[in-house]
Amino acid sequence: MGQLRSADIHDPAAVESSVVEWAAEVLEEPATAEDNFLDLGGHSLLAIELNHRVNAAFGVELDLQILFEKSIGEAAADVLATINSQTKNG
Repeated sequence: MGQLRSADIHDPAAVESSVVEWAAEVLEEPATAEDNFLDLGGHSLLAIELNHRVNAAFGVELDLQILFEKSIGEAAADVLATINSQTKNG
């Protein structure tokens, strides 16, 4: 699993890259930000594993509804929005 520096958690490209990389790892398939997790063979148990990685790295939960209904990149954007929201409110 890729290591992020604390400064990277506010960098959209770093967050997206990490989420896409972890999605590819749990799916054991190549993935891009434009791909849909379910279309690549993802399912709830793999989503839980991906969520665990996101939570361990960023301290936020992955919105599984977005992950299932939209692209991996959109799920990553939601992670970034949650990080930024917590930073402002924290």
